[in-house]
Amino acid sequence: MFGAVAFAQSNVSDVVQSGADNTSDVTQTGTMNDSDVMQSGTINRSSVNQLGADNYSSVSSTGRLNSSQVQQVHNNNESYVTQTGQQNGSRVLQGFVNSGGTISRVGNDNYSEVTQTGFRNSSYVAQQDLASDPSEFNDSYVVQIGDLNSSSVAQLGDVNFSDVIQNGDGNEGTVYQNGDGNFSYAHQGGFGFTSNDNLSQVSQVGDDNYSHVDQYGPLGTDGSMSMVAQLGDANQALVWQDGDSHNSVISQTGDGNLAYTQQNGDNSDSEVMQTGDANWSEVYQYGSGHMSIVTQTGDMNSSYVSQTGMTHMSTVTQLGNSNVSSVVQIN
Repeated sequence: MFGAVAFAQSNVSDVVQSGADNTSDVTQTGTMNDSDVMQSGTINRSSVNQLGADNYSSVSSTGRLNSSQVQQVHNNNESYVTQTGQQNGSRVLQGFVNSGGTISRVGNDNYSEVTQTGFRNSSYVAQQDLASDPSEFNDSYVVQIGDLNSSSVAQLGDVNFSDVIQNGDGNEGTVYQNGDGNFSYAHQGGFGFTSNDNLSQVSQVGDDNYSHVDQYGPLGTDGSMSMVAQLGDANQALVWQDGDSHNSVISQTGDGNLAYTQQNGDNSDSEVMQTGDANWSEVYQYGSGHMSIVTQTGDMNSSYVSQTGMTHMSTVTQLGNSNVSSVVQIN
């Protein structure tokens, strides 16, 4: 067991290690930084580097072969990492110092919380930007329960929010937000439901965009995929998939667009592509084997698709402004 702790004036560090072959390195440069590390088990690894002032880091690893790295640059950042199980890995960067000792990324007033329970889960959180324009007041929450889940969150800009919950096995969640005031919720399992082998990818570039993806429910959700890409400002994407092997793609370019997709059953596909401003799309597919493709180019177009039963297909293409389409198919 080895622990190395470096102090600057008014910094506080507490390291408690129990078991075999634990290693903890804490480097704090600045003032009023606080670090707590507790490791219990076998071969835990932890490295905390806080450069700046008023940063707080808490790491607790229980189990076997856990590893955690936290680096916070510059001021008023908070990070909490809790890992229970075996071979989990977590990395939180709220600022970055390169190998030459130069600060290349800066974050201030950011908050990150990672909780992992199970086997071989991995989490990566980066809330940072160039030193000339730091990322500030971002929040990231990651909860992974089960085995072989992975999560990656990157937030560049200010006042962004990300919430990733994965309850089950083999789920993958990726969130990328570049801009200010963006919100992302990605839930694959949770709230009493488990989901397995699902993929959720969210990319939001611009300001005040909102994405909410739920892949879970009473039917059980395995092997489903959701992709959300929003470029512009004040766009909204909402996805709920309950059942197995669904695919949903939402791509919105422009401002003030809204897309809602709900798929319940098995093996349905939905694709929504909206380019322009203030477009609106709703897709509801209940049953099995449905296909819906909605393409809207222009401004203030609206599309409604509802398919119930089995193996319906709908294709909607609207070019121009203020077009309206409604498709209802039932068997």
